[in-house]
Amino acid sequence: MDNKQYFSPQEIEDIKKAVSRAEQKTSGEIVPYFVEQSDTYESVRLRAAMIMGAFALLTSAVLSLSWNFIWHITGVHIVLFTLSCCLLGYLIAYFSKGLQRYLISPELLSKRVRQRALEAFLSEEVFHTKDRTGILIFISYFEHRVEVLGDTGINSKVDTIAWKGIVGHIVEGIKNDTMALGIIKGIDDCGELLKNARVDKPMGNPNELDDGLRMG
Repeated sequence: MDNKQYFSPQEIEDIKKAVSRAEQKTSGEIVPYFVEQSDTYESVRLRAAMIMGAFALLTSAVLSLSWNFIWHITGVHIVLFTLSCCLLGYLIAYFSKGLQRYLISPELLSKRVRQRALEAFLSEEVFHTKDRTGILIFISYFEHRVEVLGDTGINSKVDTIAWKGIVGHIVEGIKNDTMALGIIKGIDDCGELLKNARVDKPMGNPNELDDGLRMG
């Protein structure tokens, strides 16, 4: 993925600094991870093609009743018109992200993001800390969804509902085209939350996971 499409070099550096700043207050190891989307949602484009195909068949049936008096509509005409509408529906859904989100159920969006976040948690080895204090902040741009996954050392002290504010800041940033600022605010709040939850930083605690933004 091209980082510059979503973040400037300065924004990437600012996010890294925010992670470093937050980790000064706690032993938590924060891993921000960004993906353009969590799934290809091929079935949604096929659904759009089917909807347009059904529309074409209905339209053909209506027009054939009136147009046959002046222009003979054959089965070939109907097939070509239907296939053209199917292709048009597929292409519109392919290029229109807004339409794709409209056709996908919120439950499916959440499920795919959750699955992709769990994969990222493993691939980035967020669990690979001495006291199991890794935290993944997973941002999925297309879905406008964020998942925060803490390792066992975090989950024993922080209730999952406490992450809602962090998620809200980042989602608001995505919607307002200020995503980097939203991520930075979310990371800052994460540091405060961990500090207040007494996820303390012992003397000599090393930086066990890289502070940079991951791109999947």
